[in-house]
Amino acid sequence: MTAPHEPDRVDLLRTLLDGCFKVGVRHPADLASYPEARPMLDMLSPPHPGLSEHRRALAAHRMILTAVQALGSPRGDAAAALLGLVPGRSGTAATRTARRDEAAAHYGGISADWFQRRHEAGVTLALAMELDQQLRGQEGTTRTDPQRRSRAMTPPPPAASFQPRPTPTKTPTGQP
Repeated sequence: MTAPHEPDRVDLLRTLLDGCFKVGVRHPADLASYPEARPMLDMLSPPHPGLSEHRRALAAHRMILTAVQALGSPRGDAAAALLGLVPGRSGTAATRTARRDEAAAHYGGISADWFQRRHEAGVTLALAMELDQQLRGQEGTTRTDPQRRSRAMTPPPPAASFQPRPTPTKTPTGQP
């Protein structure tokens, strides 16, 4: 007899993210307060003796923020809008439709309905994959966005190593 099929953790995270999109999770307390977001808290930071609920919520919220940042633009910006993480906005007080409007703006100003049909599933999948990587204990990112480029540059040499270029000497013909 074969073992029953276990659902993929990424699929489960996608479902849990949908609950978070419904209410928004601007603050760590939102993960513990809203029944729709509570399963995400339990998945990202399972109950543990000696670990308070607010510590668990802080850790889970930090994981979500890290995953959103790892996605880059426009996916990360859209995910932040869907979760109500955008500073200066009404956050969890905004409706899901208003957050979708905001997310759609990161995709060239398309309508919220078009964003939902064409892009929301991809944003959700990418975010779920990033969270799954964190749960696996792997640092870094899945690099789910192949268009994302590293902007890391090598630092300049220290000023103490500066040596001026020698000045060219002129020859009798006037050419250096």
